[in-house]
Amino acid sequence: MLSPYPFCIRFFTEMKALGVKEVIISPGSRNTPLVLSAHSVGLTTKVLIDERTAGFYALGNAKKNGTPCILVCTSGTASANYLPAVIEANHAGVPMIICSADRPPEQRQWGAGQTIDQVNLYGPNVRWSYDLPVAAEVDEMFARSIAVRSWERSVHGKGPVHLNWPFREPLEPNTEINLPEATVKPFEASIDNLPSGRRLKELAQKHEKGLIIVGPNDLPNNVIQQICNFSKSASWPIISDPGSQMRGGSFKDSPNIITTGEIICSSERFLHRLEQAEIIINVGLTPTSKSYKNWLIKTPPVQQILVAPGTDWNDPANQVTEILEGNPFYVFSESATQIRPKSEWLSEWSNADALAVSTIRNSIKMEESEVSAIYSARMGIVDTTTIVLSNSMVIRDAELAFLNEGKAFRTITNRGANGIDGIISTSIGVAHASVGKTLTVVGDVAATHDLGGFLAAKRLETDLTVVIFDNGGGGIFSFLPISRTIETEVFEKFYETPPHAQIPEILNAAGISVEAPQTSFELTKAVTEGLDEGGLKVIWYQTNSKATEQTFQKLRENFNNELLG
Repeated sequence: MLSPYPFCIRFFTEMKALGVKEVIISPGSRNTPLVLSAHSVGLTTKVLIDERTAGFYALGNAKKNGTPCILVCTSGTASANYLPAVIEANHAGVPMIICSADRPPEQRQWGAGQTIDQVNLYGPNVRWSYDLPVAAEVDEMFARSIAVRSWERSVHGKGPVHLNWPFREPLEPNTEINLPEATVKPFEASIDNLPSGRRLKELAQKHEKGLIIVGPNDLPNNVIQQICNFSKSASWPIISDPGSQMRGGSFKDSPNIITTGEIICSSERFLHRLEQAEIIINVGLTPTSKSYKNWLIKTPPVQQILVAPGTDWNDPANQVTEILEGNPFYVFSESATQIRPKSEWLSEWSNADALAVSTIRNSIKMEESEVSAIYSARMGIVDTTTIVLSNSMVIRDAELAFLNEGKAFRTITNRGANGIDGIISTSIGVAHASVGKTLTVVGDVAATHDLGGFLAAKRLETDLTVVIFDNGGGGIFSFLPISRTIETEVFEKFYETPPHAQIPEILNAAGISVEAPQTSFELTKAVTEGLDEGGLKVIWYQTNSKATEQTFQKLRENFNNELLG
């Protein structure tokens, strides 16, 4: 009887040589050859019972370290549970490799148990989808080709790859498993682009009124520093998203970085006296700030350029005129020659930012506001903490509260598809890929969405501190016109949707302790102690949606009043 094991072992041997470190396994029977082969070659294996949690774990892990995990599941609906994480990986440009076990071709569509059509299951959300031949019936060296192509498409193509593996019984090994030597080595495709770098210099020399927009991204620190160097050389301001990796104490001495774009771009007084932007350079995903996007629609720049766009173009206003591929900023790796020593344009933005920062600091005293709460949570971190931000209201709270002060940190955000599902599971992957500490901030609805993530975090003994804001449901909907045009009961039923899940009690029943600080000072203290002690810590903090909405409104009003003064 031919065995699938030589082929499977060859695949995992070569994947390990290329750079894969972790295989995330969800239990089953049909995936036995994949499971035992991954284990035999010495890859780190983790077992996550729920495939949905596993998918988001792989997403967070790769967002943190840039290396894909391999997801392994059995046949049937198991692989369908990866879909939300696959969608986010596609739109955010995150590497991921899915290995779904399947029945052989002659058993598909004939009523065999636990069998669905898994071929091209993820549609356009993957960089490559391949239905393999039956592993026992093909030369094992073909597995090397599968491994190399999967790595290239996932890592250099920046997205998910789906490999569908049909197996015939018997699924268990019938002989001793032999481990071959790897025949491949890691390879990299340089993204540094000299022509694009020259083009950046040319544009900076020609135009004074330039803006750099840095949206959510997972760029390494050296590239972030190169962008800052270019900004300093050109005297162009950077509007930085909370997920830009440009907020926090590391950048307190970088005056070109604007952290208050949401407030500034909402001010008609400021925008009225601002001249039209000549050129805007976009880096990363679409920024969170709605005010900035509205300004862009009303007052488009003369030129707008995208840097290394992925599946989605960061161009919701359809204004892009040019693309720069790769990393054009690498030519600014060292302190570059000053192209423009002084700029009135930069001064306009920097002065407005300083005024908005002062306005925000004065408003943070409002205890029940989520702006105050997320500020207090962040001030409790230790240096080099990774902060995972949920979507919906949390990322918008951070938009205002994450200023360039305090400890250094990096952020992880699922801003590809912007969903609130899988945030805790994403955080587990981040935590297990991190050398430093990990803090996650979520709302009560997002926490309810991913209760399984808490159980997985406990099972894996994850070093993770989670802050849950209880604002009585979908607080973000209180900002929409619908909140003022329908009856309160109808609005609460269909939009606010308070979970009524008693999450602290549920977590306590699962053996996970929950702390409930009552003030912003206590919240900061709880975060610091949670990170210091290590292990899984959950902090439940009550906020008020109405107070948060009023804070956002008051900030804009106060900024406009200060402009008049």
